[in-house]
Amino acid sequence: MDPYEQLGVSRVINASGMMTALGGSTISTETGAAMAAAGQQQVVIDELQRQAGAEIARLLGTGDAMVTTGAAAGIALMVAALVAGSDVTRVEALPDPGDAPNEIIIQAGHVVNFGAPVRQMVALGGGKARPVGSTNQVHEAHLTGAINANTAGVLFVQSHHCVQKGMLTLERTIALSHDAGLPVILDAAAEEDVKHFATCGVDLVTFSGGKAIGGPASGIIAGRADLIEACRAQLAGIGRPMKIGKEGIIGLITALHAYLDRDVSVLRAQQGEIVDELLSAFDAIPGVQTRRLEDEAGRGIERAAIDLPAERALELARYLRAGSPPIYPRGHLLNLGLVAFDPRPLSPEDVQVIVSRVKDFFANQ
Repeated sequence: MDPYEQLGVSRVINASGMMTALGGSTISTETGAAMAAAGQQQVVIDELQRQAGAEIARLLGTGDAMVTTGAAAGIALMVAALVAGSDVTRVEALPDPGDAPNEIIIQAGHVVNFGAPVRQMVALGGGKARPVGSTNQVHEAHLTGAINANTAGVLFVQSHHCVQKGMLTLERTIALSHDAGLPVILDAAAEEDVKHFATCGVDLVTFSGGKAIGGPASGIIAGRADLIEACRAQLAGIGRPMKIGKEGIIGLITALHAYLDRDVSVLRAQQGEIVDELLSAFDAIPGVQTRRLEDEAGRGIERAAIDLPAERALELARYLRAGSPPIYPRGHLLNLGLVAFDPRPLSPEDVQVIVSRVKDFFANQ
C-alpha cells in the first residue's frame, strides 16, 4: 500500500518546482536502493561524514565538504564556523558569540524568507545580519563602508527569492570582500550548476541535496578545508540537531554522482517539449493568453505560463489546488497575473491532468 495513503496524505502534482513545501525532488530507484542498503548496516558516522565529504569535494573541486540536513542548516553552520571556528568553548557557547566578531554583511535585497527568515539562520550560528543598501540598489560603498572590527564575513544569497535588480554581483562581492580580508559564504540552495558555484571563489557554499540534485532531504557545505573543519566542529554544538543519518548521506552521494553525469542538453530538450505541449494546449483555449517564462534567477529553466488579471490568476491557482489530485502551479508571479508551470517535476500523465483541469476552469467560469 502507498505509505502516504496509509497516513491519509494526498499525492499532489507539483508544477511549482523543487519546493521544500512539496517534498523537494523525487529520488531515483537507484538512490532509494542505496539508502535502503545503507539502512541495513552500521558504521562510524564521523568516518562516514569525512569520507563522504572527501568524495563530494573531489566531485565539486573544493578543498573539503560535509553533509548536513539542508541548505538552511548550511547557512547556520557556515556562520557558526566564521564566528566560533573550531574553538570548543566558543562552539558550545553558540548562539552566544561572546566577544568574537559576528556581524555578517548581507545585501538588503538578499534578506529574504525562503520558508523561514535568512536572518534567523544567521542568528542560529551566532551571527548578526547587517543588511546594506536598499532592497533595489546596493552600491560598492555600502558593502565596504559597513566593514568594521566586528565583521565576521559576507553572506551572498543566490536565489529566485531575492531581488535581482540593483544588487552587487557575486563576482564583485567576492572581490570587494577578499580585498578587505573577509570570507564570503554563499547560499546556492536550489542552483543547478553546482560545480560553478563551488569553484567561483567563495570560501564556503551550501546546496540543498533534495532540490536540483535529486537526493533525499539533505544539504552540502563545500569550500575551504579549514572552514569545513570548523563547520564539522559545530556538530558538537548547534549542529547537533542538524545531524543527518547514514541513509541520507549515502542517498545524497548516490544522487550527486548521477546528477553530475546527466546530459543537460537532453534534459533541457525534454523539459522544452513539456513546455511546448502545455503552451499549445493552453493556446487552444478561447481567450487564454500564454507566455514562455525564463527563470527569474537566471537559471536555464523555461516555464509555461498563463497570463491573466491578477485576481483571475489567484482564482485559477486556488481552483487547481482544490482539485483531486491538487495541482500546485508556481506562485512566485501570481501578483503579476502569471500562473506558471515548471516542467521539471512533471510526468506525461501530470501534463494531461493539468491541461484537463485548466480547460475545466475556463469552461466553468
